[in-house]
Formats: sequence, C-alpha cells, structure tokens
Amino acid sequence: MKKVGKITPLSQYITDKMRARRLELGISAKELSEQISLFGGESVVGNIESVSTSLKYTTSTLRKAVEALDWTLKDVLPNELLDDDTLQDKTCIPILKGMSIKAALNSLLEQGFFDEPHDIKAVTAYYNTFFKPEDQKVDSDFSAQLEDLYNEGKLTKIPADRPKGETRLKFVRKGDSDIKS
Repeated sequence: MKKVGKITPLSQYITDKMRARRLELGISAKELSEQISLFGGESVVGNIESVSTSLKYTTSTLRKAVEALDWTLKDVLPNELLDDDTLQDKTCIPILKGMSIKAALNSLLEQGFFDEPHDIKAVTAYYNTFFKPEDQKVDSDFSAQLEDLYNEGKLTKIPADRPKGETRLKFVRKGDSDIKS
C-alpha cells in the first residue's frame, strides 16, 4: 500500500489552488520548480503536489510561486476560515471544482489520462464523473480546448474506429509534451 502524506486543510487548500492556477497557465510542475527553486531542475512543486509526501508550500516557496504565477497571496488564501487544523490525508483530485476546462485537461495530461487515446465523448464522460449533474459539461464545451492542446503540440489526433462514413478523432498525448512532471 502506498504511503499517503498528512497535511492540514489549509495546506491542502493552498496546494489545490496553486495546482489549479499552474494548470490554467499550462505550466508543468517542473517548469514552476525551476522558476522558484534555488537548485534548478529540482521538482519542488511535484513533491509538494505528490500525495505520498507531507511536503507543503513554505512561506518563502509560496511567495515565489505566487509571483511566478502572476498572482497575489490574497488570490491563494481562503476567504473564510477552514474547519480545523488537524492533519488529514493528502489528496490530489485530478479535476477540482472551479477548475477551468483548460486546467482540467492539463491535469488529465499530467495524470496520464491521455496516455491512451480518448475521443471527446470519453473525455466529457470522465470529466463529468467529478461533478453533480447540474455542474456537468457537454462535448462541445471541450472542443476548443482540446483543439488548443493539439495546436500547442501537447496532444495528437488519431482516427477512431467508427462505422463507414462516420468520422471521429481520438486525442492522445504527443510524445514530446512536457506537461507531465
């Protein structure tokens, strides 16, 4: 059984907010780490986001990361006090509530979802497993963002097996994409 790190609800909240912002901007954990670390190439952010460690953003690291992501500390901190300050299991939910479709797709890239080909219907169906029916999306909500990831060279398109005359494409990670950290 994999070891799961323990952190406070505030640390989890900050980690989730920073991850969502990083993904929204299309920045890999490695790229952000290189910007904020004294020792270039060290995956500080990847280790903070990993559920198998209890690492969290230090005040210094958080300030540097916030600046690198063109944010302020006010953007990261919660508007209301969180329930308590007891330790909890660290989590890394692939798609967080409030995450844009772009950030969600970048998260799925990092999590390995696109290591196997998926058509837009499969992407939509998987995305919707994280939400209540009233918050779910339709296929057309993903078209432009998937096309953007294709144009950025992060995904490639392959033909899907369909009945004659019907065309559908599947999206799969492009071999040289570095969004995965």
